[in-house]
Amino acid sequence: MRKQNVLVPALAAGVAAYFLMDKEKRVKFKLKAQDMNSKIRGMLSKSQNHSLPVEKAGLPDPHDIEDNKMVDEGSQYGVHYYNKTIQQ
Repeated sequence: MRKQNVLVPALAAGVAAYFLMDKEKRVKFKLKAQDMNSKIRGMLSKSQNHSLPVEKAGLPDPHDIEDNKMVDEGSQYGVHYYNKTIQQ
């Protein structure tokens, strides 16, 4: 079991070393890695640029009864769940 844990990473390192010994292959690998990195960063930046439609955040209106009721119920959910499980 222990040999198998060491064998796979050693084999992967050997294959990587064999392919990266040649300078042309190293350059190709480096360019592909940079290309993949830029694609991943581009995808991440696109997904993070989507702004959420938040109209009111941080300062709730004290006169908005429905919103305050929802917040109150949400904060009590954990307490109600705990009490329900303890009583069973």
